[in-house]
Amino acid sequence: MNSIRRRLMLSLFGLWTLVWAAVALVAFERSGHEVDELLDAQMAQTAHFLLNLGSDRAAAGALAVPQALSTVGHPYEAKLSFQRWQGEHLMASLGAAPSAPLAQTMGFSDQMLGGTSWRVFGLPGTGPGEILFVAQDYSIRKELVDYLTIHALQPILWSLPLSMLLIWLAVSDGLGPLYRLARSIGRRSADRLGPIDGEDVPLEIRPLTEALNGLMERLDEALATERRFAADASHELRTPFAIIRTHAQIAQRSGDPAERRQALDNLILGVDRATRLIAQLLILARLQGESRQAAPGVSSLAEAVSQAVAHQQVAAGGRSISLTALVPEDLYSRVPVPGEVLDILVGNLVENGVKYTPPQGWVQVALAPERGGLRLRVTDSGPGIPPANRERVFDRFYRQPGQAQAGAGLGLAIVRRICTLYGLGIELREGSEGTGLAVEVSFPLSSDSRSS
Repeated sequence: MNSIRRRLMLSLFGLWTLVWAAVALVAFERSGHEVDELLDAQMAQTAHFLLNLGSDRAAAGALAVPQALSTVGHPYEAKLSFQRWQGEHLMASLGAAPSAPLAQTMGFSDQMLGGTSWRVFGLPGTGPGEILFVAQDYSIRKELVDYLTIHALQPILWSLPLSMLLIWLAVSDGLGPLYRLARSIGRRSADRLGPIDGEDVPLEIRPLTEALNGLMERLDEALATERRFAADASHELRTPFAIIRTHAQIAQRSGDPAERRQALDNLILGVDRATRLIAQLLILARLQGESRQAAPGVSSLAEAVSQAVAHQQVAAGGRSISLTALVPEDLYSRVPVPGEVLDILVGNLVENGVKYTPPQGWVQVALAPERGGLRLRVTDSGPGIPPANRERVFDRFYRQPGQAQAGAGLGLAIVRRICTLYGLGIELREGSEGTGLAVEVSFPLSSDSRSS
């Protein structure tokens, strides 16, 4: 499982280990350098002391006798060597010095004698051909460097458990606001979707709280819309189903064939109206569930107009209504609205025009270019809508007083919702002759329309 705490702990532990290794490397290198400097200086000082000491003949005679190691000495004595040469004659030696000269050059040098690495310092004497050599086994230096480095780094290494505990406490404290935020959100319910107070939230978590506030706002809006839709749907569906039940009971009880036939016809009509209402409710529910940024799509507005007009020709012809479409030839009509949604918008406008136009009237669907896009205009010779009610007809389930035509008042509400989702402009005007109603919808052209 992905854990911020685990990732932080592993990262900090890895960084701590890397820093410790770097400190150890630097400490080892610096310790080696300082030990070399110190012991080299000590060797030079010892060589000068022995040279001055050897200038006394009695002392020189004493030095000429090879000396054995003392039983009460130090183990390092075997790793220290001294030679005094007069020409090719070994005048004196001490420690683990071999019989051959320790070096062939003056000053400091590194020598490999008998499989052992030595640090040698050669100093010219005061007499002719006189040379003094002082040597140290390199193992002394290595042991000293290791000892100093390990003892210097041991406190840091021993502090590892304490460091990890402090890091764990620091990480837990740093993640505390996130855990408190999670508990606060976990205690919320569908009835408590208010914004999160961001005053006490750390700066790094504020983008998350702002995103959560936006999500809860949209969720609250969606739940409120769902509750309103459920209430409206239950209210609006009660009437048509009550009418269907009434006609069914009449057909069931009636003994008159003509009355029964009439009741069955009314029953079928009621079922058709209920079916239409349910279909519109489902369309509205789906559109209301869409996000503020609708799904993209491109379709032909001219094709949608042709299909809507052809679909309503039978209904218009049954009431002697002239239904025509005016679409210029070679008109680029592709708009950034999915085809299914565009069919619903145009179909509702054309259906409303035919439904509310009296017999012997007319309905005209015109498509014309305008600056930057297209304008769809659906005009009818019906009674129209008073200016005071033109905004209210976009409300769900609103119908004008005295309206005789059957309907649920959802057609224009669906059209307005589509226009809102896809950024379309819609306006209600009077008809071309001062009567009736003209519904105008403005569409932007899609990019591929401009490039065609």
